[in-house]
Amino acid sequence: MRHVMLAGCGILGIVAVTRPLRAQAAPEPVDFRPFADGQNWIVKQPLIYRVGISHDSVIVPRGFVTDLASIPPALQSLIQQNGPYLLPAVVHDYLYWEQTCTRTESDHLLRLAMIENRVDEVHRTAIYNAVRAAGSFAWADNAQERSAHLVRILPEDRIEIHALTRWEDYRRQLAQAGVSNGPDYPIAKKFCARGDMSVKAALENP
Repeated sequence: MRHVMLAGCGILGIVAVTRPLRAQAAPEPVDFRPFADGQNWIVKQPLIYRVGISHDSVIVPRGFVTDLASIPPALQSLIQQNGPYLLPAVVHDYLYWEQTCTRTESDHLLRLAMIENRVDEVHRTAIYNAVRAAGSFAWADNAQERSAHLVRILPEDRIEIHALTRWEDYRRQLAQAGVSNGPDYPIAKKFCARGDMSVKAALENP
C-alpha cells in the first residue's frame, strides 16, 4: 500500500462488528520473493480473495510486485509490515494498480478482507482510516505509471531475479528493454460492488 501513512485512528469511522460474521474464508497464504531493497516483493503464486460466502473474487497474479503493508516508522511498534493484514494489503495494492474498482470500493474491500483475516479492530481501523485519508496519492501515482506503461506485473520469464536486484533498478531495465506487463486477471464489477455494500451484506449475501 504505497505512500499510505497509517497516522491517526479517528479520521473516518469504520463499521463495528459486534458478532462473528458467517465468512467464507480468509485469503490463503502464498509465497513472496523479496527484492534487495527489502521494501518490494514479488508474488510467487496467484493470491485469491473471495468475499464472504459469495462467489465474487479477485486473483492477484503471479509476478505482481507489492510493497506489502507500508508502515511508517512512528507506528512500527504497533503495526508490523508482516502482520495479519499483509494479504489484504496485497489485494488492496492490486486493486489500486488495476483501478477496475473505484478507490472507495477498493478501500472497503480492504476492510472486508481484514475482517475475514481476523485483523483486530484497532489495527484495521488505523489502516482503513489511513488509506481513506491518504490513498489518493498512491491511486494517482498508479494511474500515471499505467499511462507510462511501466511494469508492475512481471512476465513469467522475468520473475526469477538476482539476489542483489533492487526493484527500481529492475523496473528501469525492463522499461529500457521494452518489456510489457505480464498477464493479469480481469476484476468483475460484481466483485467491486461488494465494496459498496455494508459489511454484513457484503460478507453474508451469496
